[in-house]
Order: sequence, then structure tokens, then C-alpha cells
Amino acid sequence: MYPDIGFFGFINIDVIAEQSLCIHDLGLELRQNEVYHYQNANRDYKGYLFQYTLEGYGIYETPGTSYRMSKGKAFFITFPDDSRYYLPTEQSESSWKYFYIHFSGPAAEPFFRRIRELTGPMVTLELESPAIRLFFELYEVLKSGIQLERYRGSEWLYRFLTTLLRSIEFPADKKSSPHVTAAASWMQLNYAGALSLEAMSKEIGVSFSHLSRQFYKEKGLTPIQYLTQIRLEHAMQLLLGTDLTIQKIAEECGFSCGNYFSKVYKKVLHLTPEEYRKQHKV
Repeated sequence: MYPDIGFFGFINIDVIAEQSLCIHDLGLELRQNEVYHYQNANRDYKGYLFQYTLEGYGIYETPGTSYRMSKGKAFFITFPDDSRYYLPTEQSESSWKYFYIHFSGPAAEPFFRRIRELTGPMVTLELESPAIRLFFELYEVLKSGIQLERYRGSEWLYRFLTTLLRSIEFPADKKSSPHVTAAASWMQLNYAGALSLEAMSKEIGVSFSHLSRQFYKEKGLTPIQYLTQIRLEHAMQLLLGTDLTIQKIAEECGFSCGNYFSKVYKKVLHLTPEEYRKQHKV
């Protein structure tokens, strides 16, 4: 059972929200047996719109493609956009119940770009997914008459976008490959050794090329990137928590030598190990 329909606008008077993430309005709407049509190229405001279908359906169209936005489907767009969405009128009884969030801010752009890269124009999410639950938690707070304190809207929006991206990139019902799980565990245990990832692949019974494809699909990193991340994170702990030399830390973390360790460290963190230790060690 969904809450009653309602709409909430927000007056954002702080510069921080405008320069990062800023909710303008959100709501839960029911469009039924009426003319409901928006041409997004002609909208008179900028920002982003996330609109998720709860019941019924509407149509979202991009040039050459039409998407039926039924239950569990959403579109995520930025204005202006060469698209439109509308309630179909070919049936005598038509309805579209959905919630929407309209927001802006430069911090939203990386999320939008990555989500569109992963899903294309249409996002599919279960009603019980964490991002959808987050919306209804906020909606119930607003329906109760509680106003958001300063910065709370930006805080919530960042949480929503990160949760949305995580739900899309790493869905809860996605089964992990036993080879990927075995490889990740193997690297976590053996990162300090002079290991060969090809030898590791043979040990767990899969070709390295197949493992690399599966690993990237599930983790968003190649095995080499994953191993390097483990090594660098351990190196950071040693840089801050010990007085070991750079050469010794390189050896402890599986790098062939101090020079190579320093090159990798600077490439990833934009600081040499010495610079990082000097800046961050208390």
C-alpha cells in the first residue's frame, strides 16, 4: 500500500547545496484519464529528474525508441533532453502512478553519467530495493509535517544517488561467480607474495581471460586493479602506522622494488609514498 499522493518543494537558501546537490521538489503522483505530456527539450528549468513507476504505466520516448514505463521501471534524465514522456490515451482507462525527484547540482553529474552508462535510458528496480525504500522513508517524514533541517536535503540526495548506483551496479540478487569469489579471497591472502595471476587462475580452475571478464563484470575492476588496490591500501596503513622504509613497505606489500611501488602509488594517489606519509602522518 503506497502513501497518499503529495508534493513537496524546497527553498534552498544555502550556497553549499547550490554548489553540490540541491533538491528542488519531489512527490508521489497519480495521472489518470487526462492529458499528461512533457516535451523535455522545451522545459523551462535545468537539473535532473528521476521518475519511478509504482502502478499503471506511461511512455518515455527518445528519438527512434519508445519505452513502456510499467511498475518497477524508471527514467533518469537531465534537462534539456531530446525526449518526452506522457500518459497514453489510446485506452478508455489509463493511469500512471509514480514518484519523482527533481534536483540539480554539479555533484549529480557523475552519478547520472555512470547510471546512464550502465542502464541506458530506462532503469529497472524492485520496489524493495534500498534506493526506493530511501525515497519512501523521506516521503513519510515530509508527510508527517517535519521540515528538513539545513543540509539534510543534500545529505539525503547524496545517499540516494550512491544507493541507487550501488543497487544498479551490484544488485543484491546477482549471484557471484565462485571463481571471482575464490580469486578475490586468494588475492587478499597472498597480496604480499610475488604471485602470478595466471598461476592463480590455474589454481582455481579457470582461464585468466575468462576470469578477467567475469571479475570486471562483478567488481567493476580487473583482477590486476583489484590486487593493486589491496596492496596500496596495506601500504597506506604501513606508511601511517610504522616507520618502515619505502623499500621495506614495498616488499611487505608485494611490489618488486621501492621505485616501482612509488610509481604505482603516485599514479593512483597523485602523491609519492614519502609525500603521503609527510602530509598525513600525525
